[in-house]
Amino acid sequence: MTGLELRRLLGAARHRRARLKRQAQRALAKPHRTIVVPVLGSAESEHALDLACRLAAERRSRVMLVAPLFVEAELPLDAHLHGEEATLSQELRRTCALADTYGISVRSRIIRTRHGQLGRAVARVADDQSATLIVLGAHVDSRNGFRRPFSRDIWSVLKDAPCRVMIATAPVGAASLETVRLDHLAA
Repeated sequence: MTGLELRRLLGAARHRRARLKRQAQRALAKPHRTIVVPVLGSAESEHALDLACRLAAERRSRVMLVAPLFVEAELPLDAHLHGEEATLSQELRRTCALADTYGISVRSRIIRTRHGQLGRAVARVADDQSATLIVLGAHVDSRNGFRRPFSRDIWSVLKDAPCRVMIATAPVGAASLETVRLDHLAA
């Protein structure tokens, strides 16, 4: 390979890289019409809600809150679970009130699903709402390695999502501070 051929090859690679960078920037700059946030009842889920609401307020979008009702495999999906539904409805009302403080449009829905199949249910909601982003709060199971850092439900959302997914994890320092506070209280 001559020097001229090598320069042309490197120039073509540089142009391709610049074009991909411009395309990625344009894709990220597009406004999100609807942002779907699964409410999973954890600190990471609260963090995801905060991120989604700030993003929606910034881009004049709406937020769709989805509370999964996990039905055991022995029961049919439409089984009567009035107590669990009432608890989820109360949690959704609290979460909607919190999201309303950001001055954005908020809707909510309870979805029935099985353990490990959360992704399909969230994907259906995202398709119905024409969502452009799913913001998911996830606990990192493995701090030392990334062989399987998330639960089965989180992986199912990543696999089945019809749009982009943003994963919000709790800050590393937050968990250690809580542990220190609990140890201090126990002493």
